[in-house]
Amino acid sequence: MTDVFEAIKTIGGLSGIFTAIFLIYDRATKHYPVAFIEARPVMEGSANIESFLVLKNVSERPILISWTDGQSDKLIVARDRTAEGLFRYLHASETTISLPPQGEAILPLLRPSTFPEIDPENMMEIEMRWQFAQPILWRRPRMLRISIRKRDFESLIEGYLGDT
Repeated sequence: MTDVFEAIKTIGGLSGIFTAIFLIYDRATKHYPVAFIEARPVMEGSANIESFLVLKNVSERPILISWTDGQSDKLIVARDRTAEGLFRYLHASETTISLPPQGEAILPLLRPSTFPEIDPENMMEIEMRWQFAQPILWRRPRMLRISIRKRDFESLIEGYLGDT
């Protein structure tokens, strides 16, 4: 009879440990922003297709996303399609944007200056940092890394079918 109770206690203890692990994992990753690269027309109805970085805030609180400008060996994120937004990357500085709760930003992507020399199988990446604008507990910025193979990056644009 005591063996049955010991087995039940062991199963209950293990399920409690797994529940705690899942809860910690869920809290750590639940509000992580979503980022991906997509192809779309530069303007509505345009035949000129370019790549854009889409950032989505899935949390209920505003977040700040920042990246370093002036890195010519990585994919370049422009703040917007204005001349200032497109040429800001030439200066070594940092750009920060805020996304409201459930907000979305669509940012133009520019090819690095070394794009022709990159092997088609190599990965190109963007490193960003994000944090809650008003954290409950102090937290340092977390890393958000978006990467894509050069071949896939080119295929996104060349194989664009539109909103079909």
